[in-house]
Order: sequence, then structure tokens, then C-alpha cells
Amino acid sequence: MKTAKPVLWSMCVLLFSAAAMAGPATDSGTYFVVDGNPQVNENLIRFGHHRNGQIEFTGIAIFDMSGYSTGELQSEGVSLSGNLKVFSGKPAGLTVEYLGTSAAGELTVQSGRQWNAAPAMVSLPLSPKANHFAANIKLPADSLTNRYAVFRFKNETLASQWDLSSPVLTLAGRVTLPSAQEPSAASNDSGDTAALYRKTIPTEKQLDPEWVESLTQRGHRADAAIRGSKEEDSLKYIGMPVGGIACGSLVIDGAGQLYVWDIFGAQPMGLVKQDVELPEGYIGFKNGLRKTIRVHDGANFMNPPTVEKFPPPVKSGFALKLTGGAEYQLGSDDWDTVEFEGQWPVGNVSFTDSASPVSVELKAFSPFIPLNVEDSKLPATVMAYTLINESSKSVSIEFDGWLGVPERDAKLQTESIDGATGFSLSLPKAGKNKAGTLGLTVVSDAMPIMRDGINGLRVSVELAPGERRDIPFLITWHFGHDAYSKKFSDAAEVADYVVGEFERLSSHTHLWADTWNDTTLPQWFIDRAMAPASTMQTANLQFAGDRFWAWEGIGAGAGTCTHVWAYAQAMARLFPSLERNLREVTDFEKYQLPDGGVPFRPSKSNAIAIDGQCGTVLRSYREHQMSADDRFLKRNWPSIKKALNYLIEFDKNDDAYDGLLDGMQHNTLDAEWYGKVHVLCSLYLAALRAGEEMAAVTGDSEFEKLCRDTYAMGSRNIEKLYNGEYYVQIEDPNHADAIGVGPGVYIDQVYGQFWANQVGLGRLYNEQHIRSALNAIWKYNYVTDVGQFREVFRKGRFYAWKGDAGVIMCSWPNGGINEKQRDFWTYGYFNEVMSGFEHQLAAHMIAERDPELLTKGLAIMRTIHDRYAPAKRNPYNEIEFSDFYARAMASYGSFLAACGFEYNGPAGTIGFAPVIHPENFRAPFTAAEGWGTFSQKIDENSMKAAISVNWGSVKLQSIKLNPGNLKAETVAVTLNGESLKAKLVKNDENTAIELDTPATIDAGNALSIELR
Repeated sequence: MKTAKPVLWSMCVLLFSAAAMAGPATDSGTYFVVDGNPQVNENLIRFGHHRNGQIEFTGIAIFDMSGYSTGELQSEGVSLSGNLKVFSGKPAGLTVEYLGTSAAGELTVQSGRQWNAAPAMVSLPLSPKANHFAANIKLPADSLTNRYAVFRFKNETLASQWDLSSPVLTLAGRVTLPSAQEPSAASNDSGDTAALYRKTIPTEKQLDPEWVESLTQRGHRADAAIRGSKEEDSLKYIGMPVGGIACGSLVIDGAGQLYVWDIFGAQPMGLVKQDVELPEGYIGFKNGLRKTIRVHDGANFMNPPTVEKFPPPVKSGFALKLTGGAEYQLGSDDWDTVEFEGQWPVGNVSFTDSASPVSVELKAFSPFIPLNVEDSKLPATVMAYTLINESSKSVSIEFDGWLGVPERDAKLQTESIDGATGFSLSLPKAGKNKAGTLGLTVVSDAMPIMRDGINGLRVSVELAPGERRDIPFLITWHFGHDAYSKKFSDAAEVADYVVGEFERLSSHTHLWADTWNDTTLPQWFIDRAMAPASTMQTANLQFAGDRFWAWEGIGAGAGTCTHVWAYAQAMARLFPSLERNLREVTDFEKYQLPDGGVPFRPSKSNAIAIDGQCGTVLRSYREHQMSADDRFLKRNWPSIKKALNYLIEFDKNDDAYDGLLDGMQHNTLDAEWYGKVHVLCSLYLAALRAGEEMAAVTGDSEFEKLCRDTYAMGSRNIEKLYNGEYYVQIEDPNHADAIGVGPGVYIDQVYGQFWANQVGLGRLYNEQHIRSALNAIWKYNYVTDVGQFREVFRKGRFYAWKGDAGVIMCSWPNGGINEKQRDFWTYGYFNEVMSGFEHQLAAHMIAERDPELLTKGLAIMRTIHDRYAPAKRNPYNEIEFSDFYARAMASYGSFLAACGFEYNGPAGTIGFAPVIHPENFRAPFTAAEGWGTFSQKIDENSMKAAISVNWGSVKLQSIKLNPGNLKAETVAVTLNGESLKAKLVKNDENTAIELDTPATIDAGNALSIELR
């Protein structure tokens, strides 16, 4: 008797478009699945017809018959069995047909294929509760001549989704075969699932050496700043936010045209709402229940919005007219050369034309001043134009700006502002759009005009040869957003405030832009680190009275979701008061449960996400560090302690109190995982360390010891999850059907160390193992062309596509995947590329201070930057489950890692240990009450460093530096030329300069340090 060798099943898929159907498509669709997932080779053929809003489909199962004689198969027939699940509707019957056989290499099943063999068929009546089928079929002798037998399963009733799992063929009652993998080249089959991962994710990445060289060199010819030009056709996809924090969404494209205009309070889904056709053969969201790519699934990634595609509801524009000459509208059409340079929050656009003696420069922004929330959440956009006479003769110019909402029956109101001219439009309520006012003001004398029925303002200018003239226009609005409604009554009041404070608001905004870009770090790096922070200037952020909250992405995922926002680092460093508000008002005061749990989406349910719970503790420690004193911590310590104790009790109540978590654990991939989950255990250890530090500050010695002892257990026991190369999830055998990653290579497996690096907690557990895990993620998950991977693994959303590189969320190159994973709609996440997770990984790699990992971390970050290059997509809009996704603000973590930044405001400690060209380094920093620039130079004999404050003030007691190989013996510290008493304190990791008395560095001043 022959023994059947183990083989895998597969199917081929053909998705019929709605246009080919007899009626309209439904949202749910119809789906016939073999083994719960048609994604092993991603070629399931769907064929059938549309009926009453649903589609009747047929699934194919294939069995390897090689090695069996015709007589052997015919003597007692064959038996087919399996399980059938119906996701909607009731099971009534299943028809099984034998379609014939096919030789190896000829098995690509296509719709409409004619089978010549005489069919054998059996119809199986099923009761409404039945989920198992079995059939005995006699096969025609003349058809059993080739290697593979093909059976068709047809549902006799319509349903939105059928799941045909584990079909098994029994030969003559003796030998069983599971359904087989298709051997043809079309299947991309390498023999098993592990081989497919190894084939589609090559371990050798073959990176361009020049590209790698540019990762660390500012000014390198491949140093790709966020720039666009008309010549290169790279202006249209740019969409830089230019509105205030939590004031809605208003963006400019690369030619300075305003669009989107989500300022009216309607709260749409995404930057713009659209559905994009699903690529043929790919599996839509939630196991194919979606026939299109929605905003949730990456529609605006696959089809980036432009002004032309989505004409704005507001008619606005600016134009320059030469007296007695031509008119040039400010956009891409009327000028020979248009160039954009993004230095967010300022967008710089230049316009030149060979026929015009005047060139124009635009600086577009909304007032944005880190640490100053009130002046950074103004419903105002500044379009500051500068006119430059490039000729040798005087030129007379009329410069127009106009603004109107044709569909809203707007009523004109005049404004009276000292030093400015303006008007506002009173708009009635329209659908979900609120009633309010919208205004246009110019900081200059002007006259009212009309352009094609639209109200405008005209400024007349006489320019001498070589003269420059600034003409700042303001667009202001008021539609009841809580961010500004208490401070202003209408758009005119907003304009009055901005005009009155224009010099300060403008100069401080530009000061921040200049400070951020005054660095030795590559421009691509500094641009990518900051670009996702622009989500703060979109409708993603909200206020409910004085309570701050946010979506995950614009209009998607309410409740400042704890596990998503735990990745974000930018807002906490730029506006720490907003994060402190989240901790105090939302997490603790309003929603924390009696047992200490903090619901991960509190406005929706009381459900706890373990990663979000850990993140709440870690964020609390960060918010303490970004405070000027310890009042925040002491005020909130009882709630923080309860939140951490929730995790400790969770640990105590699982299979063992061992410093690791076990049991049902919800997490950011929208499912309950079971067992010991590496990423969650890692975060738990980081939270315990943060708890230990906070308990020490508050004098809670008993809880400090509990945290320390529990952490000590966990830091030892987590090594049980290390398989010799990377960390794995130890799955719970009592929940074998649950989703998880098991022995897969998961992108977040050492996520806790990322957090430890961000807040100065030190090494959490085995350094070599953590580094090995990071290298394994690079080896097994980084792909230079995501398209090649997705050709095989087709289920999942679209945040990277053909030609894009990226890090796959999870792979199983060494086998061990639980095939039941594919029953879960969340399985698709594992095939995706999501920038927030990549940023976390990149920041961790950079922070390891290992040359090889530094290169890999920078490469991952640059990969994201290249995916969002202006010629391809909007460089400011990193997409995941909607636009301007909050998780992407983890990008700021890479900046902190590159600087080796450490800060503790209450302790008066700041530290820098740069990893990119530390011999000559300069970069910005933010502290609790001020921001500025840090610089250092190191040679053989000395190290010179300076902390310059550009805004606010910074109070310091201790400065930590890394002089490298310099054996420093003496230190000299001066503040504004005055010597300060200080001493050196050395350890293995850094050299600390301890001041005898705290020093306060005010704006415009610098503290200088020299080590010799």
C-alpha cells in the first residue's frame, strides 16, 4: 500500500466585475472559500452568475493522484469529505462534480474551461445545522490517466460567504489525500508555504550602494528632500496641511492650490472619500466581503487625490496682473517654472516665467509654534506672497485674491481691521456642514473686487528694479470646532487676532521651521521624521470642550485608540500638554475602570487592549518627563499605578505569575491572541520598568519593589520565547483555533525595547537576542518590491504596491503557520505594509547603535520616504486605515534615536548621543518649556558642545554626552560667557556633566561645554 505524501491545497480566483453582472453589486459580496483562505497561491477562480444582489460561485479543489493506478481508484470509488460553513443564509445543499484530471504543468484552471471527461456528480442535501459533508463517487476509468484530479463544489443556495474547509479525498477507503497545491508556474508555488515566503522575500536585498551612501550624508545627490517641480510633474500629489491643530483639514498642493476644505464640521471619511477598483485576483477586505478598495483599505494610496480629481467646494485663488500686460494665476498652468519645497509647517512655492519680469514666492502655513498650543490651533491659513521685480525697470502690478462658496448661498460681511482689509462670508447649514463664517483678509490696503461672481481683494503695487514686496493673505474660518469656538465668535475675530499678532505668529512659526532644518542630518531623514506630524493639522484631531481626543486616521477609529496612539511620538514632544490632557482627562478621570483598565476605545466600549494598556503606562512616564516638574506625576500616580497593577494582576491570574502575560489578549491587530505573545510581554516589561521609576519618584517603595521583582522574573522568562534567532509567540494549545503569529517573524516582536529607548529605561533583556531578532525581521520581512510578494499573498489592504519596498508585517519562512489563521479576516494584516510599524522598527534599529542595524533602520525609514515621494503620492499623508494615520507619528522616534536624545524635565536632565556623524553633529530638540539647537564637535583632544535655546527656556541640572573615544578629564561650562561650576561623572554609556546649581537657558542664549 502506498502512503500519501502531505500536500497543500490551492485554488484559482477570478473576480467578476459588477459591470459583468446582471444587477448591482452588494457590499457584502459572495465568497466561496476552500480551507478558509484562498491565499496560499492567491489564484482562486470565482465563476458564476449574479442573482438578486448576490452571486453564485463555485470552488475548486485539486488532489494529487500520482502513484495510484486506475484500478486502485475505481475498485471502491473515492470518498470526498469536508466541512461547510455558511456565513449568511442557510445551508440547503452542496453539489460535488468530478471535472476530470490534468497533467502536471497544465493545471491552471480558468473560467470557461471545457472538460472532456465524463462527469460524475453527487448532490448532498444539508440540514440548516449541518456543517459536514461526505460523498462517494465512482470515477470514469478513462479520465484517471493524468496526475491531478479536479472536483467542483457548488453551493445550491445563495449566501454572502461560504467556507469549504479541509476537503479530503479517500481512495478506496484506505488512503487519504488533502487537497493539493497547484504545480504550475502560475501558482508561484515552491512546494510549501514556507518556501513561498522564502521565494518572495529574498534574504539578499541587493540595495543600490549610492542609495545606501545617501542614508547618512546630508547634501548627497541622492538626499531626497520633499520637493516637487512642474518640470518633473511632481506637484499634483502633494497635499501639505496648512490649517490649525484640530481645526479641520485644508491642504495645498505643490503649486500652492488649496483643496479638500474639510473645515465645515462634517467629519468625512478620509482626506477625500473614494472607492478604487480592486486589482483583478486580489482579495478584498474582510475575506473578500468588500469588492473595492475603500478609504479604510488604501484607496487614497492607490489613487492619490489631486485638485483636478477632486475639485474643492470652495472657489479660491490668487493672480498677478502686470499693468497693461498679461495675467498669471498662481498655480502650475501659467508659469514656466513652479517649484515646491516642503519645510513643514511651511510650504514654499516659487513661480518664475520667462515672459514675466516679476517672480513670486509663496510661504503657506498656519501658525505653528511647538509648546504653544493656543497659537497653534487657530482656524487660519496664511498665504504669504512675495513679489520680486527681476527686471531693470519699475513694474506696476495688481495682485488679486478671491474666495467663495458657490453652493452655499453665502452672504457677504465686511471686516474692519487695523492695517488690513478683508471680508467674510456667512454660510448657512448644508447637510452635515455646519453654519459659520469664512473670511479672506490681506495684511495691506486693498480694494474689493469680483471675479466671475466670486468676492475678492486687489492690492496695487509699484515695484522698483530688484524690489521685493510681501503681500500676506489670510484665510480664516469659524464653524463651531471646540478647538477655537470659545476664543472667537466668527472668522472676522480670528482674522483680527492673527493680524494683530501677525509678526509674532509668523516669525515664531518660521523660527521653528528654521530650527528644525538647521541640522547636519540628511534632509530626507529630517523631512520624513517630521512629515507625519502634519496629521495634527487635519480633522484627525478634535476637542470636546476642553477634552482633547483624536481618530486613528481621518474619520476612522474613534476614541484616541490607545494601542494606535501608543506608537506616536511627535505630538508628545511638540505639544506635551495635549498628551497630558489625554492621560488626565480621558484615560484616567473620565474612562478608567475600577480595576485599573483603560478602555482602548473608550467612547465605544470598555474593552481593554493589552498593548494599549501598557502604552498608557509608558506614555504617562513620557508625559512626566516632558513636564517642567513632577506635579503631573504626583497628581496622577494613583491612576497610573492602578493601570499598571491591572497588568500585574493579569499576570498573576494567568497560568503562572512569571513576569509574562498569558490569556486572552486583545491588541492592535484587532483580534484576541492567546498564549505568551512576544510583543505584549515585551511591552509589559517596559511598563514595569517605567512603573518602577515612577514609584521611586513618588516615594511608593512597596510598589517600586513589586515592579522591580516582577520585571526581574519577566526579563529572564522572556528568553523562553527566543528560538535561537528571533522571538516567537508561544501559542495556547487550548485555543488552537485562535489567530496569532506563533513561530512567525513578526515586525513588533521586541516593541517594548523601542519604548524603553524612547524614555531612557535602558536594556530590557538580552541585548544579543534583541539584535538578532531585529536582523531576522530585516532578513525575512523586508522586500524590495512588495508587488512580487503580493502577487502570491493577495489578501490584505493596500499601503504599498508594485514597485514599492517595505517591511511585511509577518512571515513564516521557517514554517509553522497555523492554517486556521486564514479563517480570520485579520489574517490579511500579516501581508500588509504599514508605515507606523515600520517607523517603530526603524527607530529601534537606529537606537541600537550598531553600524549594521543603523544602516538597516535608516534604509527602512528611507523606504517609507521613497514610497511617499512627491512624484508618486502625497509625502505628508502616510496611510493606514484612513488618511494621516496617527501611528505614523512614530517617525519622530527615529529622530530621537538618531540624536541619542534623553530628557527628564523634573530632574533637569538632558542627553545627546548622536549616531550619525557624531564628530560634527547639529540637530533641534524640544524640552518641557523651550526648544532650540544642540551641536557638538569632537576631535582627538576635545569635545565642544552647545545647547542653544531659540524659544522659551530650558532648565538643566545635568547634561549627558557621549565623547566617543575621547578620554575626557576636565570640563568647562559657560552660560552667556559666565563660567558655571560643574563636575564630570563617567560611566560605561556616557559622560554626565553635573552642575552645582541648576541653570536656566533663556531664548537667545546658549550653554557651552568643553571636554578635554
